[in-house]
Amino acid sequence: MRSRYCDGITRREFLRVGTIGGLGLTVPSYAKFAFANEGQNRTADAVLFINLEGGPSHLDTLDMKPDGPSETRGEFKPIQSAIPGLNVCEYMPKFAKFADRFTLLRGISHSAGSHPLGQSYISTGNRPTPALIYPSMGAVATKELAGKPDMPSYIAIPKTEWNAGFMGDAYSPFKTNAVPRPGEPFVVRGISLAEGLTFDRVNRREALLKKVDRTFRDVETNSQLLEALDKFGGQAYSMITSPRAQKAFDVTLESDAVRERFAPDEFNQSLLLACRLIEFGVPFITVSNAGWDTHTDNFAGHRRLIPPLDVGLVSVIETLAEKGLLERTLVVAMGEFGRTPKINVNAGRDHYPRASWSLFAGGGVQPGQLIGGTDAGGEAPDDGTDITPDDLAATIYHALGIDPLTEYHTNTGRPVMLVPNGRVISNLFA
Repeated sequence: MRSRYCDGITRREFLRVGTIGGLGLTVPSYAKFAFANEGQNRTADAVLFINLEGGPSHLDTLDMKPDGPSETRGEFKPIQSAIPGLNVCEYMPKFAKFADRFTLLRGISHSAGSHPLGQSYISTGNRPTPALIYPSMGAVATKELAGKPDMPSYIAIPKTEWNAGFMGDAYSPFKTNAVPRPGEPFVVRGISLAEGLTFDRVNRREALLKKVDRTFRDVETNSQLLEALDKFGGQAYSMITSPRAQKAFDVTLESDAVRERFAPDEFNQSLLLACRLIEFGVPFITVSNAGWDTHTDNFAGHRRLIPPLDVGLVSVIETLAEKGLLERTLVVAMGEFGRTPKINVNAGRDHYPRASWSLFAGGGVQPGQLIGGTDAGGEAPDDGTDITPDDLAATIYHALGIDPLTEYHTNTGRPVMLVPNGRVISNLFA
C-alpha cells in the first residue's frame, strides 16, 4: 500500500517540505535527506527476534560497570570477551568466547517504562499512543515478504503479545502455545489431524467452507475479519494437509549434533525449533523468554536466566551458520528496557527505559562491533549515543529490504508511515 509520487516521495513527505523550507532544504535536497535511510538491496530474508520479556539488567549482563559505585555495580564479576574492551557477566562464558560473532548496541533509550508500552515500542518502532495501534514488525514482514504457502509467515514461540495493530488479524502471528521437549516429537495444535479425523473429512470441510464463503461474499460486514478468517482457514488447511509443514515442526528430525547443542530447557528448545523453521522458509519468528522482571532478588533471578541465554545465543549462531542460513538471517536479542542502576531494598532492580542493549548478528551485520554506550554509572547513554526503538525497527526493516518510510493506510483511510522517526544504523552492516 505504498503511496509515492513518481519521483519517489510520499504525499506526506512532500507536505513536510513546506515545514522544513525554513531550514533551507529544497525539494531535491530534502529527497536526498529523506532517502538516506533507504539503502540498497536487502541483506536478510528472515528475522529471528529473541524477546527477553521483562527487561534484563544491562549492568548485570552486557553493560557492566565494575568500577561503578557499590550501590549500583551488583554482585556479578566481569570476564573479558572476544571483543576488545567488552567485559561481560561471569555467567556468560560461552558468549564471551563467541562475542565477536555479534555486534552489541548499548545505550538504547526511550521513555516507555511499563511492560506493555515497552513491548509495543520495540515491536513496532513507534512510541505507543492511544490514538493508533501500530503493526508489529512481524505483521509487516508477513505483508511484504513472500512466505511459503503451507507455512505461516510469522510464528511466535510459544506466544507473544505482539500484534498486527491497524493491519488486522490476518497479519497476526501463528502461536505454537507450546515448546518442544527433548527427544519427543513436537505436536502443534491446529496443524495435526485430531484423532478420528481423516484427510477426506478435512477436504469435505474445506469444500463446505468455500461454498459458505461464496454465499456470503457480498454481505456487508467487517472486511478485516473476513480477511483474517479466510487467511487462517486456508492456512490451516494447507498446514494440515502438507507433509512438509508437519516435518518443519518436528525437531526430532534434526541431527544428534544439532539437538545436543541446545540445552534441555524450554528457552533453548524454542530456539532449536526457530532455527528449523527458518530453514523451512518462515521469514519472521519471535522466541519469547520471560522472567526478567526482577524487582525482587535481581541477582538470584539473573543467575537462573543468564546461563540458558548464554547457551542459546551461541547455539543459534552455530546452528544457522552450519545450515548455511546465518548470512541471510538477522538475529536480534533484546528486552523492552534495562533495569535501574540503583539496587532497591528488595535486592532487585526496577524498570529502566533510559538504558538497555540489543544484540545483532547475521543478515549482513558486520560482527565484532560495539555501537553506542552508557556513562560511567550506566544511568544514561554516552554523549553522542542516540539509539531508540524507532532506529532499531528502521534498521531491521532496512535489512529485510522494506522501506521504513513505507506508507500504509488504516481501515478508515488514514495514511501511516511504518517508522517515520527511525533512522537506519548503517554502520551496523558490513
